[in-house]
Amino acid sequence: MRVKDSLEYLSESTRQAILHEQTKRYQIAEEQDLTARLLDPVFIGQVWEQADELERAVIRLFVTKATRGFFSKRTWERETAKEHRHLSVGLTKLRRLGLILTVRKMWSEIGYLMPQEVREQLTNQMLPEASAAFVSLSKTLPYYISAGRGIQLDLFGLLLFIRDNHIPITQKGSIHRRMSQKMLPLLSFTDEHVKGIVIPPLDQEQREGLSLTVVLDIALRLGLVHREERELVLDLNQTKQWLHQPPLVRWEEMNQLVMEQFLPHGDWWEFFIQLMRQVPIEQWCSIQEQLRMLKKAGFALPDNAEELIVEQWMHLLLGLGWIQLGMDEEGGIFWRWSSLPRLSAEEGWFVDPTGAITIPPLVPLLDVWEISRFCQLQFEGQLIRGELQARLLQSYLAQGGTEERVIEKLRASCVHPLPESLIEVVSQWARTARQIQMEPYFLVRTAHAGFLEEWREIPDFRPFLTQVISPTSFLIPVAQEKELVLLLRHFGYEPQVLSHVASVSKELQPLQNSQEGNKGLLLIERPWDGYAIENTFPEQNEQIAALPKMWTKHFQSYHPQSMRDLFKRAIELKLEVEIQQSGKEKLRGLPTEVRLEMGYWMVTIAGQGGKQCYRLENIERVRIVVPEYLY
Repeated sequence: MRVKDSLEYLSESTRQAILHEQTKRYQIAEEQDLTARLLDPVFIGQVWEQADELERAVIRLFVTKATRGFFSKRTWERETAKEHRHLSVGLTKLRRLGLILTVRKMWSEIGYLMPQEVREQLTNQMLPEASAAFVSLSKTLPYYISAGRGIQLDLFGLLLFIRDNHIPITQKGSIHRRMSQKMLPLLSFTDEHVKGIVIPPLDQEQREGLSLTVVLDIALRLGLVHREERELVLDLNQTKQWLHQPPLVRWEEMNQLVMEQFLPHGDWWEFFIQLMRQVPIEQWCSIQEQLRMLKKAGFALPDNAEELIVEQWMHLLLGLGWIQLGMDEEGGIFWRWSSLPRLSAEEGWFVDPTGAITIPPLVPLLDVWEISRFCQLQFEGQLIRGELQARLLQSYLAQGGTEERVIEKLRASCVHPLPESLIEVVSQWARTARQIQMEPYFLVRTAHAGFLEEWREIPDFRPFLTQVISPTSFLIPVAQEKELVLLLRHFGYEPQVLSHVASVSKELQPLQNSQEGNKGLLLIERPWDGYAIENTFPEQNEQIAALPKMWTKHFQSYHPQSMRDLFKRAIELKLEVEIQQSGKEKLRGLPTEVRLEMGYWMVTIAGQGGKQCYRLENIERVRIVVPEYLY
C-alpha cells in the first residue's frame, strides 16, 4: 500500500501527533505535511542513520521478512518470539513515527504495514552500491526469447481493436475464445514471456493465451477499458488522457502497476528490484553479480535464485519491451534497461504519394490514434506502418469527419510537405463518400402545431427549427439535444426524453466506468486485503502504559492478591522487579514463576546470585522496574 493511500485514513489530530513526534525526535525545522515527509529520501535517510539497535532490527524484519511490507500480529509474534518484548518497543517507536501503520480486520485481528515508498527507501539504505554489477560488453549473444516491441504499443493496438469491434464477455468474465484468437496476434508480448509466472492465482490460470489476459488486466486497471454488461468496451476519454501523457509518466504508471500485480514477493525479491532501479538506462548488468551482492549484504537466497529471477521476472520485463537480455559465450545472462519506452515523443511521420505512412517509434501516440480512424495501421517491430484506405476514410467522413480535418491531421505531424497527388486522392474519396450520407439526428415531436408556430416567434428557438418535417415535428443534430432540453426547461416546458442509444458513436458520448472500478481480470490477492488502516497513535510502549502506575512508580506493600498479579504481569512482560524483605536490603531480579507450595505463595526470582524462591508474605515492598529504553 502506498503512503498517500495509507495516510488518508488517519485523522488530522493523528497526523499532527506523528509529525510532532518526528519533529521532537529529529529536530526538523522545515514545514512539511506528513505525506511529503514520509516520501522524502533525506528524512528516511535520517531515520536510518539515527535508528537505535531495536529500530534497525524491526526495519530489517519488515524489509526482509514482511510480505509486501505486511505482518499479521500472529506472524509478527512468530518472527520475534525470542525477543518479542524488546522488538515490540522498536515497533512502537516506528509506529509513532508513522513509518509503520496499524491495520485491523472487522473482527479485531491486528496487523502492521510499512507503506511501499517507506520500505523502498529503507531498502536503499541497506543495499550495496549497484555499480559493482555494471559491465562493459563488447559482444553479447542473442537471447533465445525475442523482446516485445513495448507494452505501450501492444496496448495501443489492442485498444484500437476494442474500439472497432464488439468484444463479448462470458458469464465467468473472460473473453470468448474465438475473440481471443483474433486478439493474440496483435501482441508482441507472448505466452513465452509469462511462462514462468507462478504467482497465485496466475499459476492456476490457463497458460494458453495468458499473455493476452495479462495485457487486458493492465488495460482494465489503467481504466482504458471496462466491462459494460456482457461486453468489453473502450473508455475513450481515459484512453486519450493516457495517450496524451509524456512517455516517462506513462512508463512509471505502468511499471508501478506491474510491480504490484506481477512481481513475486518474498524475502529477497524486493531487494533485487531495488538494485535494478539504481541502474542507469542502457547500462549492462550481470544478474549473477547482482545476486552475489545480495548474498554479501547478508540476504538469504535460494540456490536457484538466478533461474527464478530470469524466468519469473526478467522474461516478463523483456516481453513488456522494458529491458534487453543477452548472454555471453559461457552462458552468463546480462540485462539492461531499454531507453525507448521512456524517451520524449518528438518525431513525425513520412507519407508517400500512394498513401503509405511510415511512423517512427517516437511519434506521439495520440497523433497516431487520431489518424487511425481513416488509416489502416500495422506494427513492424518498433515501427508502425499506416495506409490510407478509401473505405476507412469514407467511414470517417460518414461519422462527421471532414476532408479538411483529414488533411490537417496528416500534415500536422508530417516531417515534409504532403504530396499534392495524395491530397487529390483524399478529395476524390471524399466526393464519393458524400454521394449518399447517413447522419444521426433526434426527432422532436410536439402534441400540436401550435408549439412550432409559437417557437418560430422566439429568437432562441429559431436555430433548432432549420429542419421542420411536419407541422408537429422537426429534426435536430445529436449535439444540440442537451442544449434544446435546457432551453425548453428555461421556458417552462418539461420535455419527455424517450430512452435512446447512449451514443450513436462511441466517439460522440464515451461510456462511463462501471461500478466495478478499475478491476482487472486477475484477482491477485494482497496480504492486507480485509484489513483497514486504524486511526491510532500508539503510546510509547502500550504494554507498559497499560500497567498500573503505582506498580512501576512506587516501592510499597500490596494486598496478597495484588502482589501475585504484579509478579505474574512482570513475568509476562519479562520485566525485572525490586523487592525488600523485612529487615533486609533491597534485591533486584527477573521473576520467573509464581506458584502455590505447601499452602504458601512463592515467587522465583533470577538475580545476580542465581535463582532464589521467596514467600510473598515475607516481601514487604515491591515495584516493577521499567528500563529507560522502554520510555
